[in-house]
Amino acid sequence: MTIDDVLHRLGVDPADLTSAPARHVHREAAARIGRNPCAGCGRPARATGIIDVPGYGHRRLDRCRDCFLATIDLEPSRVPGTIDGIVADLRAAAAEAAVQLTVVIDDKGGRRG
Repeated sequence: MTIDDVLHRLGVDPADLTSAPARHVHREAAARIGRNPCAGCGRPARATGIIDVPGYGHRRLDRCRDCFLATIDLEPSRVPGTIDGIVADLRAAAAEAAVQLTVVIDDKGGRRG
């Protein structure tokens, strides 16, 4: 499913969503919880995220618990499907947190014991 399916189920026009940066900043997201209304029903938001809407760019999607649960199965997965993708995500998170990261992987897939 696509993000368009999520917006359709919630009855949300992407033009009504506020613009957002390309990357999710956790402290900004935490500040939105409970303060911003759900995009679908107007109750206090309990989940927030940044979506990329074709033709609109990055937008903030705040949802209450019920609207989040009603649409979570429609969202495309953002979890990388390869080791290289996972390592790239780890490196980006380490850079954002300003910490040094060393990744050690066993690319043979064997057990050490």
